Amino acid sequence: MKKYDPNIDSGVHTVKITLQAWDYVGHIIQKIKGNCKGKQILDFDFECENEFPDNDCQLTYDEDYGTFNCVLVNEKGDTLKCACDAEEMNNMIVGVEIIDFTEG
Repeated sequence: MKKYDPNIDSGVHTVKITLQAWDYVGHIIQKIKGNCKGKQILDFDFECENEFPDNDCQLTYDEDYGTFNCVLVNEKGDTLKCACDAEEMNNMIVGVEIIDFTEG
């Protein structure tokens, strides 16, 4: 991100959440609207989230089993299929970053 004005009170943050297990990686992109900024935006928790329309790891939530399912990929293109509860998914978060902000 080129510029982030901490004085702006309302807008849309684009947040990138990185998941990793060994050398397998996946990402979730979320748009967060409202009157919040900085660290408040970075408090991502799978206990509170179950919809992920923009991700590169086929992340879904299975309400019947209470599990998150995803496919992580390493640099060689090998895949790792995961079926985890919220705590296990939270343990795979290695990065949460604001990558864009639009005022409004």
